[in-house]
Amino acid sequence: MMRAILVSAALGSLVLGATAMAQPASALPDWSGVWAASEGRNIDPTTKSGEYQHNAPLNDEYRKKYEASLASRVAGKPTGDIGCLPEGPPRILRASYPFEIVVTPKQTWISFEYKTEVRRIYTDGRKPDDPDPSFEGYSTGRWEGDTLVFDTVALKTGTLDSGGLLHSDALTLNERMRKIAPDTMEDVITMTDPKVLTKPWTVTRHYKLHKDFEIKEYICEENNRNPIDANGRTGVAMIGGKK
Repeated sequence: MMRAILVSAALGSLVLGATAMAQPASALPDWSGVWAASEGRNIDPTTKSGEYQHNAPLNDEYRKKYEASLASRVAGKPTGDIGCLPEGPPRILRASYPFEIVVTPKQTWISFEYKTEVRRIYTDGRKPDDPDPSFEGYSTGRWEGDTLVFDTVALKTGTLDSGGLLHSDALTLNERMRKIAPDTMEDVITMTDPKVLTKPWTVTRHYKLHKDFEIKEYICEENNRNPIDANGRTGVAMIGGKK
């Protein structure tokens, strides 16, 4: 009987601890509005790939895979990209399309216009319990003042970026998101993948607030964002959109 009481008390403490970690709404920052990447893609005209990717600390095996992917890309051959499948982080964090952030006491949602992807970051004290791999992964975090610090695990294997960088099932992300100005969001992303990278790799992204934008519907399967003109050339619809 005493053992049952102790177990019950311990479980109760865990529940209370998880609840206590959730910030009251009044203490949470206001991240409302529509955000979009402020940096360009910095495309290298020779490799047709993001320049920053060359700095990735890849091991020999994955460096060769990356270089083969670049060669295929330059030659105009299919690169085996993911098409209409979700991209997930960290690749989605470089998309040109905008996103909205919804902050609540127990969860924060990042809703991307691109392919209608949503990241859910749990801040109620829960821990991942061997989650199944998914495109968005499983994200848990906490607030450190006005900074959201969170980790993402259980990411499906695939491209780390559209330029051909790959990741393994061991990839984990640590992110620190905060406003560094009323209209500027910073996300410091540290990628750790012992099967691919020789050391953790940190990239910082910045996003600008667009008060006159609203999220538009993006249906990849209908190709409603890449219209084809009379000459058969594929274009790009306006990113985001004004109200």
